[in-house]
Amino acid sequence: MLRKKEFTSAERQGFTLAEVLITLGIIGVVAAMTIPTLISNTNGAQFKTAYKKALSTLNQAVLMNIALEDTDFSTLEAEEAGTDYEKNTMSAMLDDRMQSATNITANYFSTNGIGATSLAAINYEGEEITCAGDEDSGPCADANAGDKVTTSATTLTPSADTVKVFSFADGTAFAFAIDNEACTDSTKGTADACVGFIDVNGSTGPNTVIDCANAENGSCESSEITDIYPVYLHGQTVEPATDSARAVLFGK
Repeated sequence: MLRKKEFTSAERQGFTLAEVLITLGIIGVVAAMTIPTLISNTNGAQFKTAYKKALSTLNQAVLMNIALEDTDFSTLEAEEAGTDYEKNTMSAMLDDRMQSATNITANYFSTNGIGATSLAAINYEGEEITCAGDEDSGPCADANAGDKVTTSATTLTPSADTVKVFSFADGTAFAFAIDNEACTDSTKGTADACVGFIDVNGSTGPNTVIDCANAENGSCESSEITDIYPVYLHGQTVEPATDSARAVLFGK
């Protein structure tokens, strides 16, 4: 005949309320420590993907313009603030080659305080160039063959008076200086460089220019990846204009 099992007092009571609360507290602490990092890494990965896509999209637009109009950034003409379309300008190129491109300049700078205050001046790094010999003008003027010349950096203080901003279907925004013109390799990195920036999520925050602590070594941590990337425009190319922007594009 089977006997009913008798349980000890320890077996009957299970977990006490104190034990449950302590366990939940530990889980809460671990979550508080790890969730922000997970969110930051996820956002960083999304920003990086959107940045690469935007660069590809812009470069494809330039190549299409070359095929159809036989013009690229080297023939670009300056624009005026407040105008929508002028032939041989960046606005015309975006409007003609990207049906989803929409001029959002006014809204961009009136939303969430975006502008000189939040973005401040975007710095574009100069580059070292090896000069083949003396030249009459430009960064290699009066330089001897083989010398290294550091070109001057340039800055862009974003506002509706200095840039235009276009939005694409995926929410990415592309801003460019309205005085950009005749963009060639020779102007890259100088005060006359043709510049702009990609904002991978438009007016949505954090609206912070990418700045990686170890960018010179080509490294950028996921937690450092933000949403605004300075770019140079020259010839047939849109490319990263700072070490940090390059580190995000080419880094692992």
